[in-house]
Amino acid sequence: MHGPSVATPTPPAAAGADAAGTAVVLLFGGDVMLGRGVSRLEPSSLFAGLGGVLAEADLAVANLESPLTLRPHRTGANALEADPSAAEVLAEAGFDAMAVANNHAGDAGPGTVEDSLEALSGAGILAVGAGPTPAAALAPRVVRVGRVRVALLAIDATGLGPPPDGTSLGVARWERALVRAAVREARAGADVVVVGLHGGAEYVPSTDPGQLRRARLLARWGADVVWGQGPHVAQPVRVVDPDGDGRATVVATSLGNLLFDQQLPRTRRGALLEVSVDAALAYRVGTVEHRRGPVVFRGWRAPRGDAVALGGAWWGLARAVPVVEVERRPVPEGFDGEVVAAAIGDPDGDGRDELVVAFRRAYRSTEVNALLPPGSLVDALGRTAHVGLYRPSDLAPEWVAGTLLRPVVDLAPCDGVLAVAYSTLAGSRVVATSAWRWGGFGFLPLPTLPGRGAPACADVDGDGALDALSLERGPEPPLGRSR
Repeated sequence: MHGPSVATPTPPAAAGADAAGTAVVLLFGGDVMLGRGVSRLEPSSLFAGLGGVLAEADLAVANLESPLTLRPHRTGANALEADPSAAEVLAEAGFDAMAVANNHAGDAGPGTVEDSLEALSGAGILAVGAGPTPAAALAPRVVRVGRVRVALLAIDATGLGPPPDGTSLGVARWERALVRAAVREARAGADVVVVGLHGGAEYVPSTDPGQLRRARLLARWGADVVWGQGPHVAQPVRVVDPDGDGRATVVATSLGNLLFDQQLPRTRRGALLEVSVDAALAYRVGTVEHRRGPVVFRGWRAPRGDAVALGGAWWGLARAVPVVEVERRPVPEGFDGEVVAAAIGDPDGDGRDELVVAFRRAYRSTEVNALLPPGSLVDALGRTAHVGLYRPSDLAPEWVAGTLLRPVVDLAPCDGVLAVAYSTLAGSRVVATSAWRWGGFGFLPLPTLPGRGAPACADVDGDGALDALSLERGPEPPLGRSR
């Protein structure tokens, strides 16, 4: 982790505009409860199953549902309080900040919020969503991750968290005018604005309409990410652009439980939201489980809309990106095969352009394809599908794939990666897309994304290299190609 530090707000800039050439990765989890049944588990095991996901993020945040205090429980039937030493467990796991604005924040009476903040601060964790006055509780906490300023806010939309009363610290509540002012302040002083929102109907797996209405307002006021918690079950993550201005917002109305001891259906499975921020905004959603107590990461889900290949994995694109037009070039006569698509680029990342050609040619038996049924390799004209890299000056082959089980019908050579679209042997319609990463002796394909898609290239993560895209995918409306 990069060790974000608290920063004084500075003048506004486009998201990630002053980053040193690379994107910032933000990771969000749902409700974390360290008291009651969880407190009986081995502390070092609680987050060990996340498999380095927390450590790989530049900034990791979750919602603290258990007050950290030694005071006796006073409010409600659910005693969720945890020992203040549990803050060290969160720090060792890799959390940088925790939202405390929720309905359980004051369950041990006056002084509970202050106890939690002292415990978190002592462990080096930033507490978000509390203060001595309503305005102070809502004030954005701006942290620097590299040269990127991230503003964090957290709000209790249940109305049940303890408000500041002049003598005890309280949590930020949903008060529309104050929230709007706080988000706009954050927008003016940070590159990325993140708002945690605690509320919604409990145990409902569909999108909470109240949370979504608030998220749309937050998007209009300037939030880049709205990260919800409270219902204890995960709900769908979506992208909203209520103003239609192209500055879309990633919204998770509920990420469910990251760690809890509840036994109701779906409460032992939650979601992680990871957001990559540069000039663009990419995101992905992962699944976590804690059926036997400690959290286990089950992997990232494939995006359903426009996507980008980053770090060997697919991410969803939340905003349009400046696509680099692929240079199409005719293949000279005499080429050994019928050309389907051809373009110039550097998909093997050696610093030199190649002519990348998808083609079909008459079936030729090899030691490999002879082991497969010919019907799975040959089209109606007796041809097999191939992709090759050729020296543009004289068409000398530099690498040619053996017989492809999935014919490539379109392609875009990026930097060290090739974006491809697949058809079937019987037709030319796009049925799936993928990205091939160069592995030194050949390409390593990423998981296939089923359905339509258009291969393209753009620098999404700001490292100066072109990343592979799959655009014009459904069911979400295509983001378009901003140039």
